[in-house]
Amino acid sequence: MITRRNFLKSAGIGITLLSGYCGAMSSMSSKSKTAPNVLFLAIDDLRPELGTYGNSWIKSPNIDNLASQGIRFNRAYCQVPLCGPSRASLLSGIRPSFERFYDNNDALAGSIPSAVTLPQAFKENGYTTITNGKIFHHPSDTANRSWSETPFDLTNPGHSRMNDPESKQYINPSTGLGPFYEIADVPDNAYIDGEVCEKTIQDLRRLKESDKPFFLACGFVRPHLPFYAPKKYWDMYERDKIDLAANRFRPADAPDSLTASLEVHQYHFRDTEYNSEEFHRTARHGYYACVSYVDNLVGRILATLDELELRDNTIVVLWGDHGWLLGEHNLWSKHYLLHDAIRTTLIISVPWLNKNSKTDSIVELIDIYPTLCDLAGIDIPDHVQGESMDNLLENPESEHKKEAFSRFLTGDTIVTDDYIYTEYKSGDKMLYDLKKDPSENRNVVSEPDYNDTADQLSSSLREFIEGTSQKFSEADINKDGQVNLLDFSEMSSRWQDCSDPAGIDCINFNPQSS
Repeated sequence: MITRRNFLKSAGIGITLLSGYCGAMSSMSSKSKTAPNVLFLAIDDLRPELGTYGNSWIKSPNIDNLASQGIRFNRAYCQVPLCGPSRASLLSGIRPSFERFYDNNDALAGSIPSAVTLPQAFKENGYTTITNGKIFHHPSDTANRSWSETPFDLTNPGHSRMNDPESKQYINPSTGLGPFYEIADVPDNAYIDGEVCEKTIQDLRRLKESDKPFFLACGFVRPHLPFYAPKKYWDMYERDKIDLAANRFRPADAPDSLTASLEVHQYHFRDTEYNSEEFHRTARHGYYACVSYVDNLVGRILATLDELELRDNTIVVLWGDHGWLLGEHNLWSKHYLLHDAIRTTLIISVPWLNKNSKTDSIVELIDIYPTLCDLAGIDIPDHVQGESMDNLLENPESEHKKEAFSRFLTGDTIVTDDYIYTEYKSGDKMLYDLKKDPSENRNVVSEPDYNDTADQLSSSLREFIEGTSQKFSEADINKDGQVNLLDFSEMSSRWQDCSDPAGIDCINFNPQSS
């Protein structure tokens, strides 16, 4: 439902922060067990390449089954193709800018201390809120006010936990990290995601006996690098039959600002040569194995939900924090303003609404916050900039948004039905025609036939940036509670180029915090 208030929020106008928000719809004492539960499943680096999304070779039966119980969003976009900022934006409902949610160092509590988080809104409305695994990038971020219990987190240093003794022979001397993949014949709980799954199942059994509704968050780190999964999931795929990206080349006329990520370079390549055919095939194999590993864990959690007869009153949300490149353009990871990096997985199952549905309407991850509040009958905090997707849940054929916006470091992007357009602070620009060139192989921003399109998208992007470039802090809130707009046009870049052994300009990230 697009109201005047929602319109103003989407433009970033007149945003008010509410400290210590409590929804007027219900108080902590009045929420009954009949209120819907929420199971909030986050999967790191999960691009929308699953069976339910039309991929015939990735084995994801449990996520596919979840989609059959709800609605699949074919065009869901993250606000930042980087773990920390993407999650901070989603969990606050606030868009990123050059000053907030810029990189993984920006915690939500430090960037916008007065913002009410998504789990906090539920907690202050009578819900038991629990988090396991990777939800906030920094587990301690807003933990006291967001969660009813101490976060269960094993992601650091367990993120790169090795289970095969042979892996210890392949340590990158520059980083101290192990190989980029591992095939160990171990049970699911040998890796941290298996432990997170077991803790989540234990919580479901415990919460079943409670007289309060729950908001239970479960975050898996795979298929994030390194590609470590039990051997049985690797065995589900024949490596020599795995197709490679068809466009292993740089986009024609791509600007210098499109640089490669160094994330994969911080691991040891074992006996493979970076960007060789063997490397591409092995890396894809590892990613697929990790997806199937996490899919099985999701299945175990959903089976427990059914066993406990909780499904009929539980909203299930499964989302990826951003996309991922698997060798397209000879690029790996997610640190790009390209379609494969910002388009992500989103599935929502609401027991009393449409099942086995899909929508091609554009949505954004910040829309999850207001949607869940609407479904639970909780007032949406005034600072939330997302728009509820209630219209799509009721009618998947309806239109939600005409465009989505993402940003990464010094670039900003707008996506429409037909185009993806990016502007960098350097002055570089990219325009890809998604209808004619869905793989983004040719930057057409300088071609005469696209001049009008580029101008229109540039105008829309700049108008949007002007409306959302706000710094949320106590010092920037005036006496009326309104946030003052700041001018970031003269801000200097906060990133540096580096070179990998192949001579490619790269952006350097610590993979433990990416």
